[in-house]
Amino acid sequence: MQTTKLIFLAVPILLSGCVAAPVLLTGLGVGSLAVHETTGKTLTDHTVSSVNGQDCRVTRAFKDQSVCQDENVVKLKITTTGVTPSSVEEIQSRYR
Repeated sequence: MQTTKLIFLAVPILLSGCVAAPVLLTGLGVGSLAVHETTGKTLTDHTVSSVNGQDCRVTRAFKDQSVCQDENVVKLKITTTGVTPSSVEEIQSRYR
């Protein structure tokens, strides 16, 4: 009789973990997707970036690139176009 009561008490407690994990993981997945759509990075990317102090994206691993890159180098790559900038005189002469 005592064993039956113990089973009835233990089974719901043990099964509650089976329900909590998928609900929690689904919530994290939806949150990560929403963050990715707005920032271009997942929650994991943001976490790793804040810990390392670098620009980290897990998807770079699939492109044979380093997952984490120095933020200054990334900004330099984005701003460098290979075109020599116009001088002030050139720009003024075009618009006079």
